[in-house]
Amino acid sequence: MSESEEHESVGRHESAAARPVSRAAGIRVREADLGASTPIGGGPATEVHRLDSFTVPGHRGGLAFVRFRDVEAPFWNSATLARLVALRWALDAGDRATLDGVAAWPLAVVEGDDGAAVGCLVPLAAHPFYFVPAEERGSKSPQHARWLVSAPKRARRAGAAPVSERDLLTRITVLARVCVLVELLHRNDVVFGDLSERSVLYGVGEVATAFVVGCEGAAFAGDETLQRNSAGWAAPEAYGEADAALTTTPSVQTVATDRYKLALLILRVLAPAGEGLERSRDPERLRTVLDATGVQLMTDALADDPAHRPTAAEWYGYLRGVLLENLAAPVIRSVEVSPALVAEGDEVRLEISVSGAQQVTIELPGRAFITREVSRRVVSERFTARQSGRISVRARNAHGEVEVLSDPVRVLPVPTPGRLPVATVEVPGSLGVLPDLAPLQAGLGIASGAESDAGGSPYERMAALRARLDADAMPLNDVLRIGLEAERASRDHAALFPSFERFLGELLPPGGPSLPPEARGPRT
Repeated sequence: MSESEEHESVGRHESAAARPVSRAAGIRVREADLGASTPIGGGPATEVHRLDSFTVPGHRGGLAFVRFRDVEAPFWNSATLARLVALRWALDAGDRATLDGVAAWPLAVVEGDDGAAVGCLVPLAAHPFYFVPAEERGSKSPQHARWLVSAPKRARRAGAAPVSERDLLTRITVLARVCVLVELLHRNDVVFGDLSERSVLYGVGEVATAFVVGCEGAAFAGDETLQRNSAGWAAPEAYGEADAALTTTPSVQTVATDRYKLALLILRVLAPAGEGLERSRDPERLRTVLDATGVQLMTDALADDPAHRPTAAEWYGYLRGVLLENLAAPVIRSVEVSPALVAEGDEVRLEISVSGAQQVTIELPGRAFITREVSRRVVSERFTARQSGRISVRARNAHGEVEVLSDPVRVLPVPTPGRLPVATVEVPGSLGVLPDLAPLQAGLGIASGAESDAGGSPYERMAALRARLDADAMPLNDVLRIGLEAERASRDHAALFPSFERFLGELLPPGGPSLPPEARGPRT
């Protein structure tokens, strides 16, 4: 369609939209007129049917009928729904094209036989936003962002398109498109409300894309309209931190709550969780994914003060900058090694700050290589120090490669001792300690004359071993002798504590001078 034809068509529909009820313009239609349809999904509050042939003017493509399960629910307001339909026609051509490209925005109110609103018509999501479940061949399911929030292996098992945790380009492209929609709505005083991982469909290919569903639940700021909350996504101001993590109670929401939920979506998509962490609200999980600016944006967005939460436009600007980094050659900002002086065999920690890299190769001294697929801004490695030198770090992506060298690492060799001499204990012969090993041999049941397969009795082998010991080493027999005599002494108190005369008698040579009477002491 040419630009002039588009303006002419828009003019016709704007004129038709000005009439209070205009089924011809697709503002309101009767459920009975929709014709054949096929159920394709739904949620707790809605059921969704694909229309086989029904169309509305001004829309090219398939349509889906979103029917409310409970038309009396407090979060469905027919007047609000009609205003949402009219809003699309009130946008200029550029904003309307943006809205149609990223959101399943209500195109018409569907009335029952009594004239009450029972649902709405929305654009049908295109092929990239569906997948065939692994266990349900032949059917299709919407490819929700829940497969981006959970671990990629779950998507693979289910049959959805897995997106690697390292694929920042795909993940940020999806998020950037959601930011565009949220900012467009906020500029027109519209609160999306129930934003969650089930609100966003994603498609992968040469360029990732996103499509936001559930727009029929949007409301206008200041109307005090109740809107639904998905479990784990509510903002804390109405419930408190603990209750917000669990509640699904409808509440009056604002632009600030939309910004909170948008930040949660960014956090959970960029830092996909392991088991049990899908509902994390900890901004520190982005510390190694985004730079300090991104972490600060997330910290502000999830803080208790709604007034300081970043806008969707601010998030879009930041995410666009990250995308541009990944569309150019990578940049290595720093390489830090600690400690710089180590003993051989100790552990060294390497921390690399890099942006835009898809792969990092680390070359250690001695030509050892470590290669890692990365998407994070901070890459940490630990390795055992073997050789001094500089560490080479090469980062690459599809657009180029860059290399830097670390500061030198000095590795000190560890000395290996040969022999450790042990001083021989000197035992005075005057103590009468004799090398009598017979009691020990008898106690151990070892026959000194027996020959063994190893060549001689244990004592003969021990003697051979002793002959090979260093000259300064203590003889093994002396050690055993001292141990035996100590054991004997412990059993014989008289031997352990001899009389003074006996003690001096053992010291004086035989036939030597006797002790004077005053030195002999009293007799016992």
